[in-house]
Amino acid sequence: MKKSVLFLINGLGIEKPGSYSIAIDQIMPQLSRIKETSYFTTAITSSLEYKGAYQRFFLGDTYKAELEYIDQNILNSNIVQNPVYQGFESVAKKPEAKLHVFVEPTNDKVVEQINKLVTMLGFDKNKKVYLHLILTQQTVSDYNKLISIINYIKFHLNSCITVGFVMGKEYLPEELTKNEMDYLKKLLFYCSCERWTETEKKLQNLQETNVIPCNVQGFCATNECFLSNGDTILFFNTRRNNYDNLIKGIYEIAPEVFKTTVDLPAFSLIQLYTQYNIPFFKDNIEYEYSLSTALAKHNKKALIITDDQNISLVNFYANGLNSVNNPLINFMRKDDNLYNKEYIEKLIDQTDYDLFIFDYHMDVSQNINHLKEQLSKIDIVIGNLGEVCVNKHSLFITSLYGLKKELPVADYNSEMVLIDYEMQIPIFFFDYNYPKGKYYLAPGETNDILTSALRCIIEDDSLYSLVKEKGILNNLIKNFMKQ
Repeated sequence: MKKSVLFLINGLGIEKPGSYSIAIDQIMPQLSRIKETSYFTTAITSSLEYKGAYQRFFLGDTYKAELEYIDQNILNSNIVQNPVYQGFESVAKKPEAKLHVFVEPTNDKVVEQINKLVTMLGFDKNKKVYLHLILTQQTVSDYNKLISIINYIKFHLNSCITVGFVMGKEYLPEELTKNEMDYLKKLLFYCSCERWTETEKKLQNLQETNVIPCNVQGFCATNECFLSNGDTILFFNTRRNNYDNLIKGIYEIAPEVFKTTVDLPAFSLIQLYTQYNIPFFKDNIEYEYSLSTALAKHNKKALIITDDQNISLVNFYANGLNSVNNPLINFMRKDDNLYNKEYIEKLIDQTDYDLFIFDYHMDVSQNINHLKEQLSKIDIVIGNLGEVCVNKHSLFITSLYGLKKELPVADYNSEMVLIDYEMQIPIFFFDYNYPKGKYYLAPGETNDILTSALRCIIEDDSLYSLVKEKGILNNLIKNFMKQ
């Protein structure tokens, strides 16, 4: 039975100018040999760390998938039968009360969903709806894209919706100090803190002062966006986030401000990880193109070989952002048996797994010499896999993220040099079913690699593959037949 093997050398990339040069072909002769007989292309990656890379690899473009899921399964005519939505609609439509929608601005397309929700609610034209932005971005360089997203959102919001507060998700600690409580009171209940109607200027100022977006203290983008007793809160979340620090701040401050019984009903789109009782419209999102979903759809099994400390993390992403025990996805700890060709042959040919993912990391090396030693050991495993897979199975050798890191040359040489594989990663591929005369490997993104490997063993046109048939006419005919 034909199987598909993915070998990940995470951190491996295309050397950028100025990077310390590592003679990969000399250190890894088995990879060099395979490279000469295989397809080769590159993928663009924006990630330098494994969590984000794993997420894109196992789930694809998650935000796009989440918005599509919301559109198809939540914000449609069927939602009116949802009892939680009915309760939300009832309190949100109260006269004179405002609706406060908290959202993470990670994609400008979310504005279409917000507009659709407000249109479905059929508010009176004088109804006040405030969209509060929770910033989750982790680096100062994210501001350029963030500014573009927020400007798009502000310009495309329905006329009754206004951007209100903007604050970092990580700004609030679990235990609020008196100063933090006082500032939060001014921000959320009085709008008496910083006010920047031109959010772009404020974000540029934050970028210049090196304040990471997720740590932004918070400011108002308009007047009168404060929380009043009787208002309704909706967390327009696309995944099961934890907003407990913000929720705690709101409900601890509200009694002091209102000086009466607090009436601030809160809801969430997707069930939150929270200690509070927040009703939700949907408990979770199913990712159509995740590894877990693809395996279940086609009754296939996967074995992931990785370091012991990474198993729980990989399991979380491989199962669609849910850390569950999935009988279709099993794990094996890396050990020295993988240096034995006969062992690998039995592992692949004599087990009932259809997909194998070998997960290695370059970025754990302590110095350049150690890095070269690790690559030499990895090369032995690659050589074994190449011999086992030839004329039988598909083999992809690639990486999920780049590497930009200063390392000393050796234990005995403290001179620091820069390894810079920041943006491009290589993809090597060979499969006897795809002769070079008829097929080629197209460049893509890291989230295309998994579906390409699955497509080699699964007849499903919905799985995007980087392996393309040569000839414009053939591709045009195929695209026409799909329509």
